[in-house]
Amino acid sequence: MLDFLTNEKLGHHLGVFLDVDGVLNTEEDWKRPFTLNFRCVHAFQAALAEAGERFDKVTVVLTSTWRKGWNPIFQPPYLRTLCDALPVEGITPEAPGVMPRGKRGKEVRYYFRRHPMDACVVVDDDRSLFTTIDRMRLSIFFTDAATGFTEEDTKAFLDAVKRAVKKGKK
Repeated sequence: MLDFLTNEKLGHHLGVFLDVDGVLNTEEDWKRPFTLNFRCVHAFQAALAEAGERFDKVTVVLTSTWRKGWNPIFQPPYLRTLCDALPVEGITPEAPGVMPRGKRGKEVRYYFRRHPMDACVVVDDDRSLFTTIDRMRLSIFFTDAATGFTEEDTKAFLDAVKRAVKKGKK
């Protein structure tokens, strides 16, 4: 069993596929579009740092609707704030012709197949965007949109990272 209390490296590169709304903010925050809740951001940063102790590189790939307007050179202010807080590397492509159910899972799988990563974990609040097959193939951690990512979510997130590593070794 993989243990985060040891210094054992779990891999070179961990990709974290991130939704923003319901993860880095709460349903209450949705009244103001493109708002980050820094309690959620700090809790997520701490979880990423803990996972990062076992990987040489941890990157974040946006799956969120926040990816609209993404430009690696010039970011809109809301994305600049997000990128200042997290190691955002890129965005998943839009999956054309896919119904909302399963859309995000298809986009994550497409990106993961084309970018070298040892393991990936998805962090999202919306279960309807993933099919049963997505849940079998991907390591997904779901937050509660009412609270966003909390300090209490760290252990479950790290368990999802462990599952991702095990899936990558098969």
